[in-house]
Amino acid sequence: MRFHIIGVGAIGSLVAHHLRSVLPSGHKITLIVKNKRFATRQPDAVRVEHNGIVTTTSGFDAEVFDRDEELRARTPPKRKWALDMGYVPEEPQAPSALGPIESLIVTTKSHSTLAAIKRLVPRLSAESTIVLLQNGMGIYEQLCQDIFRSPETRPQFILAANTHGAWVKNFDQVVHAGVGDISFGIVPDPRGRDFEAALKDESVHPRERRLRIDDISTREEAVSPSYQSLRLTVAALSALEPLDSKWAPISDVQLAMRRKVVVNSIVNPLTALMGCRNGDLFRDKASLRIARRVCRESSAAFEAEMKAGAQTMLEELNDPEDDGQAPLGRLPRGLEAQFLIEETTRVARMTGGNVSSMLADVRKGQLSEIDNLNGYLGRLGTMHNVKMPYTLMLADLIRMRHSIPFDQL
Repeated sequence: MRFHIIGVGAIGSLVAHHLRSVLPSGHKITLIVKNKRFATRQPDAVRVEHNGIVTTTSGFDAEVFDRDEELRARTPPKRKWALDMGYVPEEPQAPSALGPIESLIVTTKSHSTLAAIKRLVPRLSAESTIVLLQNGMGIYEQLCQDIFRSPETRPQFILAANTHGAWVKNFDQVVHAGVGDISFGIVPDPRGRDFEAALKDESVHPRERRLRIDDISTREEAVSPSYQSLRLTVAALSALEPLDSKWAPISDVQLAMRRKVVVNSIVNPLTALMGCRNGDLFRDKASLRIARRVCRESSAAFEAEMKAGAQTMLEELNDPEDDGQAPLGRLPRGLEAQFLIEETTRVARMTGGNVSSMLADVRKGQLSEIDNLNGYLGRLGTMHNVKMPYTLMLADLIRMRHSIPFDQL
């Protein structure tokens, strides 16, 4: 099978590197890139530095996302042999002419995802698998609303939460600065297959139940295109042992994603506003006060969301014997305010030497992911009547910072 990776920055390169390390050569990896330097240098290698040691993987293919840019970058332009025995320049291909995409790993910035996927739609189908490995939340819902409206023709989706830290050192080298993990889960099948059936297997003790890849498709079904790419994608992601990548129930992954969005909604804007590294935060009472207030607001929004969902479920059941006193569920400890503040300070310490992606974006004058971080939490609060003043204030300050660059005086 061929895997495509779009968004070949620090995390995209890290994933590509380890994916190439574990996959047999028969499985191809194509990097979808936009920088024309990739087109001219034809990079078939990715270098990753960790603890001062550099390892290299090679054998990648490359596609330039902007076909016009690809043609401009070629020197001399690529030519083909014509029937009249002369050479003619190669014409740019339409996206659909490049062939279908079986498995697409998306590591672009969240605000770039919608436009990127729209351009690839002619190559995607219900037989494709899309892995969203990004910061922020609400991206999957936006894709379903704006692009993949029909569940019957929608690709299978995998949502992933990443806690590794990496940054680009050179054009073809990234530094794996902070070791974390990747947890990923499969979005429930719109066509009804239960990918987590093993967790309900009463013949197995609850503590010993594990997700089974055969619940995606058995070996006998492996030739079926409907689930073949999903099965192989899950197998490939599960093989990324150096990245501690694990398949988990989708509810656990969503919990991890919620924790991460809170952490990033504090660390990223504060470092971008102050122009400091992650580890410079939370040494003073002021930054701790801001973090605690954002964590309290976020926890209240998550709790309101959970209660609203549970109430909707009870109303749909319409049980005449229900006296209205049924418990609406308890907020998981991982989303309680105290746990969130502990996680935020822990991540800041663990990635102390890192320059956050938001600070890097602000310095370059590029759009940040604030709308899928603080913006997402703010929309969640509005939906459930929870006030989020500190969360939204950080978002507005970042928008101001985009309008007022550093060192303007």
